[in-house]
Amino acid sequence: MKIIDKIGSKLDVSYFKKSGHADISSILNWKGVVLLDDRDNKVDLARCYMQELQKLSCGVCTPCMIGTSVASDILEHICNGQAILKDLDRLRNQCDWILSSSKCTVGNMGPLAVTELIDDFKQDFENAIISKEFIPRGNYIAHSTAPCINGCPSKLDIPDWIERVRDGRFEDALESARRSTPLPGILGRTCFHPCQDNCRRANVDGTIQICLIRRFAADSVFYSDIKPKFAIKSNGIKVAIIGSGPAGLSCAYYLRLMGYKPVIFEALPVLGGMMTVGIPKYRLPQEFLDKEIGYTLSTGIDYKLNQRLGTDFTIQDLFEQDFKTVFIAVGAHRGQNIGLPGSDDDLKGFYDGVKFLRDVALGNKIDIGNKVIIEGGGNVAVDCCRTAIRLGCKEVVVVYRRSKEQMPAALYEIDTAVKEGVRFDFLTNPVSIIQENGAVKGVECIRIKLGSIDKSGRRSPIEMPGTNFDMECDSFIMAVGQVPDLDFLKDLPQIKTANRDRIIVADKFTHMTDMPGVFVGGDILTGPLSIVDSNRDGKNAARRMDQYIRTGTFEPTDDCLFEYLFEEIGVYDKKEVIDYTDFPNGNPAAKQVEEPVETRIDNFKEVDKGLTSDDVIYEATRCMRCYFLMLVKFEEES
Repeated sequence: MKIIDKIGSKLDVSYFKKSGHADISSILNWKGVVLLDDRDNKVDLARCYMQELQKLSCGVCTPCMIGTSVASDILEHICNGQAILKDLDRLRNQCDWILSSSKCTVGNMGPLAVTELIDDFKQDFENAIISKEFIPRGNYIAHSTAPCINGCPSKLDIPDWIERVRDGRFEDALESARRSTPLPGILGRTCFHPCQDNCRRANVDGTIQICLIRRFAADSVFYSDIKPKFAIKSNGIKVAIIGSGPAGLSCAYYLRLMGYKPVIFEALPVLGGMMTVGIPKYRLPQEFLDKEIGYTLSTGIDYKLNQRLGTDFTIQDLFEQDFKTVFIAVGAHRGQNIGLPGSDDDLKGFYDGVKFLRDVALGNKIDIGNKVIIEGGGNVAVDCCRTAIRLGCKEVVVVYRRSKEQMPAALYEIDTAVKEGVRFDFLTNPVSIIQENGAVKGVECIRIKLGSIDKSGRRSPIEMPGTNFDMECDSFIMAVGQVPDLDFLKDLPQIKTANRDRIIVADKFTHMTDMPGVFVGGDILTGPLSIVDSNRDGKNAARRMDQYIRTGTFEPTDDCLFEYLFEEIGVYDKKEVIDYTDFPNGNPAAKQVEEPVETRIDNFKEVDKGLTSDDVIYEATRCMRCYFLMLVKFEEES
């Protein structure tokens, strides 16, 4: 049976042809699922899969380290005509030993595909042994993933650096993380950790604190002034990066590692984009941010500050200066205006949430008085309210038109804000700003009830007539979203926009716009993104820019193909029942140290202190090393 017959409706197998491969004939994976074209040699499939599995063994436990080696040798002997029938029983016993006795998921699940082949096609194996015929190696590619890796937008090899932290090799752990991001320490503090939402340990007793483990490794190493170890061979080709946020820094970093000469153009007087002017220092200290950005630049990346696209230079200027490609990652620095009456009246005490955070970060004078009302339900609104507390505001109220459960902000951030003295008024919506003599004096609000599910997947807010009421305040901060500033496109008709001119249109795979050589990523491509999503965009765009410069074409790599395959087939099963002897339940996650509320609300010192050295080692030992292997076999040329 061909694979197309089983999963053709779910998987576009022609996707692999884009990189020059033939049609898929078989897929083997960690679930023991074997999808076969009957013409494929079953013994060769088992050999290739077991040999790839052996590469994943860490060598800590004997069953996996020795068992995969012995099983690979047996399969190689069968394919070379050197085996006897008793070897087939030895092979099956080795697989059972690995499955039952290994200390991590590589062995606990890895051999299932081979055992299924042996059990379902035993006659094929016996015939191969008896005939003594040589079996040639088929055309295949293999790749490993893990639920946490697949859940991470940047595809960080999480089990690898967790293993290094477990062994106390913090510098090695950081080096491993930097293969997939130049910002591992920043992500350790600010990432919304979708990896942890895909951690199989949650099926045992609780997810692993992945971000805090990465943060500890970064903190342990950064202050030792370790320099980059990459051997970079410069090719002298200049590439322009517009914006120094996570997408821009990531793109510049990976282009530099390929040998290019990136130059970053930043409109602000500081580097870092929204990481610097949008994330308060109690979450991301400036010292650490500077250290991480400095490491990235030390690979040989140049930069220019106070250079705004469309004002100080144009894209055409860059091409005339011999930049071969341009990557635009200007971020979403403009607050969204929803047309609230009074918001356009230039009132004293009215602030746009994004600009409010930027002014505080840049040290500009802010006077918000004793009571501030903040409208919004996202992380920007929560950052604004916690910042207002630190500026000395006596009463801080966040009004949100839905319930707490429907807030897009992280629940941890909401609860922390409450601890610090912020009051949340849910199911409440501002309808106008009350003003007097050109200044904010309060906000008229209305009560809300929740209706049916809307297109956002949440229950829709419905105003309740006759429930209007006034709330006095000295300042009002509107934090209902942010959008990129696309004014620089007014003289660039070649570059199209979408979503009411809030994002730039580009090919999702190549990141290139309709203007040849101009690529985009981050907030400007999709709308506001997290740092880890922006890091992914920068890395992917760097690969496409490299292909464009070298060949003028775009072809998906095998990594791209497997990423597509893993996404379509699925990796993490939240309903999986895990019962491993070496991973008993009852070992809950470690908790990080926090600055006491009473000593943190009048300053911007970092609140979350991370894990202690003992806790981080303990937490790393909770990792089940869930590497999953997939092998894709292609049809042979006739």
